Amino acid sequence: MRPVLIALALLSAAASAQDVEPGANREGVVHVNAIKNPEMHSYRAIAAGLDTFDAQHALAPSVPQLRFRVRRPGGALLEGDLPTAKLTADEFTLALPVGADALFDVPRSQQAWDANAELVLSRKRKEIRVWPYVRTPGLADNQRRLGDLRLECQVFVTVAKKEAPFWVVALANTVFLTGDWCSFFKDRDRTWSVNVESPLASAVLREGERTLPLKVKNRQFELPLYDTSWGNDAVVDLAFVAPEGAAP
Repeated sequence: MRPVLIALALLSAAASAQDVEPGANREGVVHVNAIKNPEMHSYRAIAAGLDTFDAQHALAPSVPQLRFRVRRPGGALLEGDLPTAKLTADEFTLALPVGADALFDVPRSQQAWDANAELVLSRKRKEIRVWPYVRTPGLADNQRRLGDLRLECQVFVTVAKKEAPFWVVALANTVFLTGDWCSFFKDRDRTWSVNVESPLASAVLREGERTLPLKVKNRQFELPLYDTSWGNDAVVDLAFVAPEGAAP
């Protein structure tokens, strides 16, 4: 098995280890939640992700702020009622409106930091995921910019490191041979998987006259994320599978 799969399996195990019963939360803080094992993240980990976005903003300079998207595992968009989101601790609650596009903002909040608050959504973890959303304005619906995807990876890894146990981070550093996990995904044998909202027919990385066909599988394409021969303004052109019965 490729080292990357091993490392991602460890991250998955770490995420599962964070599942808690209502009433038993980090550092002895007690919360009561009506949903067992909701999708949740430490606010301090999310704040670290905001710091990473600011520090590496040059990857996507036209994106004004880091946002987050709620989606199904595997990338599919949510249908029907969207979940609610909030920052919550014992004596602190801040609602975070989720838009019709399933996007929401997490503000910087000293009160949330001091209270060691959690970002909690009103759906079970197995039903939804929260993912950093970085998208340069002006792109077509079927395009993804490489610098945007690089910045999403950096934010995701920052949050994952903050929430994973120390031994998981140390072992992943050993497997990747670097603390910059995103930079590991840099060639055809070490690719970063990107999930999209609809089944794919093809994906092609393009910069100027240069192109590179990418492997696709259902709603996912494989990308040499940190192949430095490709600039941040390179674009992935996606072709989606036509809905059944649609005209050619």
